[in-house]
Amino acid sequence: MSNLQEILCVDDQEGILDYLSRSLSSAGFEVVTCPDWTRAQTMLVEGRIRPDLIFVDPITQNGKTISLREICEDAGRVPVVALSSSRDPKTIVKAIHDGARDYVCKPFTTADLRQVVLSILEGKNGQLPAVKTAAPAVQFICESQTMQEVQKMALRVAKSRVPVLITGETGVGKDVVARFIHQNSNLGDRPFVKVNCAAMPTELVESELFGYRKGAFTGAYIDRPGKFEFANHGTIFLDEIAEFTSSVQAKLLQVLQDGQFSRLGCNQDVQVHVRVVAATNRKLEAAIREGKFREDLYYRLNVVNINVGPLRHRKEDIPRFCEYFLGKYAQQYESDVSEIPPSLMRALAMHDWPGNVRELENIVKRFVVLQDAESIESELRTKSSDDQPSEIEDFADQLIEDGSSNENLDLKEITRRAVSQVERNMIVRALQRANWNKSKAAKELRVSYKTLLTKIEQYKIVR
Repeated sequence: MSNLQEILCVDDQEGILDYLSRSLSSAGFEVVTCPDWTRAQTMLVEGRIRPDLIFVDPITQNGKTISLREICEDAGRVPVVALSSSRDPKTIVKAIHDGARDYVCKPFTTADLRQVVLSILEGKNGQLPAVKTAAPAVQFICESQTMQEVQKMALRVAKSRVPVLITGETGVGKDVVARFIHQNSNLGDRPFVKVNCAAMPTELVESELFGYRKGAFTGAYIDRPGKFEFANHGTIFLDEIAEFTSSVQAKLLQVLQDGQFSRLGCNQDVQVHVRVVAATNRKLEAAIREGKFREDLYYRLNVVNINVGPLRHRKEDIPRFCEYFLGKYAQQYESDVSEIPPSLMRALAMHDWPGNVRELENIVKRFVVLQDAESIESELRTKSSDDQPSEIEDFADQLIEDGSSNENLDLKEITRRAVSQVERNMIVRALQRANWNKSKAAKELRVSYKTLLTKIEQYKIVR
């Protein structure tokens, strides 16, 4: 008999079943598929299958919905994950209250499935077979000096178990840094549980993190462990932690202080040994001043702070990111594209990347699929023009932050320096597009040749 764990997948859409089967089989699981719960229930009763986990969309072939509560009762001790196209928080809350261990929204990715399966089976069995614990190595791209420093800091803190707070804009790769820390720690073969705090319905946060006891509230039909228990002896990554309510913050503080918490509806404490890595794209100091984030929790989390800079401040990383994403999606979509055209690469280098690495990844994926460099270049030029005020604001913010202790740095000075920096950037970009032909650059910028020469000298621009 196979020693691989078995997963039962029930859905009335053949395409969904095929995707589930391929994704989970490639991750090392045995997969059984079924088009409706009635047949699946028969196989369970007759003992023809003994699944360790069940994925189910509670709809039969005839379009009839079966109560998820009924399915969970039929499943007994086997964890059930609900599949659904609905993203309504009330639907998600009801599914969890009906007994589902987790909820996956369609469409989903192989990574989504893997995260759910590993977290649940780790909590169920205590340990996983080796075939499932070996996560792909994190691709940490750090051509720029900024990211080399981030990598050094991540490696230094990886061996300790102190909490780490990762800050930076949306899409810069905070989750990559978190996984890199985990993989390079002595917990690398233990669970890594990611919690997207912003995407979790408010009503579910506490029960998802800390679990609940049967009967704790209406619809709590079974005991259910939370994410912290799934992550026991491993790492829990709390992404966008600033979104937590004050009550959840208080309970999280207790976990950080003594490693204990209680499930909802239970007076008995649960002891866990978990390394906490948190991330946020917000300024927590401002949230503290506004009374939205606990100061004591901030100091507990901020033992080590790693700031991941925006892509526009580390453009040396762009070629390496392009190479990585190109290889990844060329393989995924079976494309023969092998390189990015020089003209598109120049456009990528001049773009300001408000969406950071995530935006770059989507653009490379689009190029692999459509192979239409010209339209992407045109779109990037338009976006760069539209985003210009954001660049001024960004530079002004940096000036304020750098000069916060300088009482002489007033509003007029900030504005003057920010506008000067943006003007310099525009001139450099125009010169690059014109292959450093100053006459062409002057025409593009709609200034006289003499004015351009004066500006080049003023800003000390050299090729």
